[in-house]
Amino acid sequence: MNSIVIIPALNPPEHLIFYVDELIESGAAELVIVDDGSSPEKQFIFKELSLRPQCHVLVHKNNLGKGRALKDAFSYILSEEKYYGKSVITADSDGQHLVRDILRLDAQMQLTNPADTSRLYLGCRNFDKEDIPWRSRFGNRLTSVLFRLLYKESVMDTQTGLRGIPYALLELLTQLKGERFEFEMNMLTEIALKKIPFEIVEIETIYLDNNSESHFRPVADSFRIYGILLGNFFKYFISSVLSALLDLAIFILGDRLLPDSSFHILEATVIARMVSSLFNYWCNRKIVFQDKGNTKDSLLKYYFLCILVMLSSAGLVSLFSFLPIPNAVIKAVVDTILYLFNYYIQRHFIFSYRANTSGGI
Repeated sequence: MNSIVIIPALNPPEHLIFYVDELIESGAAELVIVDDGSSPEKQFIFKELSLRPQCHVLVHKNNLGKGRALKDAFSYILSEEKYYGKSVITADSDGQHLVRDILRLDAQMQLTNPADTSRLYLGCRNFDKEDIPWRSRFGNRLTSVLFRLLYKESVMDTQTGLRGIPYALLELLTQLKGERFEFEMNMLTEIALKKIPFEIVEIETIYLDNNSESHFRPVADSFRIYGILLGNFFKYFISSVLSALLDLAIFILGDRLLPDSSFHILEATVIARMVSSLFNYWCNRKIVFQDKGNTKDSLLKYYFLCILVMLSSAGLVSLFSFLPIPNAVIKAVVDTILYLFNYYIQRHFIFSYRANTSGGI
């Protein structure tokens, strides 16, 4: 086995000792175990693991969260010269990831191309099986659909903790936000935004005692995860609101200051729209999508999209005006759909270039 295995653990079951021994017997030569603030009653597990020469145990005196545990493990590996260039595999401590699946993931990383560091490997579970807890089935399917719509990547298990990470990506990942379970979602969104491909390896779906060993908090951690998942769209929404307010403010100012003529309303409207659209373009390019591509190219595409959306809005409202519904309601529905379409097009076709900053990948 060529990868370093990282296992973050909070009050793990005693079975973790046998799990680690099985990994070692199967060829795992280097493991980093993180004690993330476990209780005194569980310290014998980490003391036992520290006796194995293949294991290095990192200790958090207090519980800091899975994200922090992973990032501290990444930082430790980066700080040790003996680990230079080695990929890592993250696995959970609750027995959900079979040793043979970890070996398959490691083998796939080597088979693809050991020198190819520009991808993230995911050990994904199959949620079509009948014995999957409904909470896990529903949550993963929902996040998978949203991830596909927002980031144009198909990941059937966004919550998997079994991940193969090339050494060159570790520095980038240590800088990501997220201290708890949301870190893993942040990892996926950042990798997707940087156009780094995913390599999917299907694994066994294991839930021991209905996943009772999991420390996932359904409300708090789900809120954090969806905050990360939808964060980019929320920034897009704020950019739109600010642009609309700027458009209104400049129109009011122009209406008051421009010389009174039969065209001053049109003039105020054009000036307001030009300024607000440029502001919206700048916000979307620099803040929302962090595009690093050619400005001229994206600006032309942006204004072409603006014209297309405007004409589509007028055309669709006219098309459905025969319905016994006020045109204002029809326009509200049409413009909402076009607003989502607008986001998708800008995300994937206009502001789609993000320079890699992960160690020269």
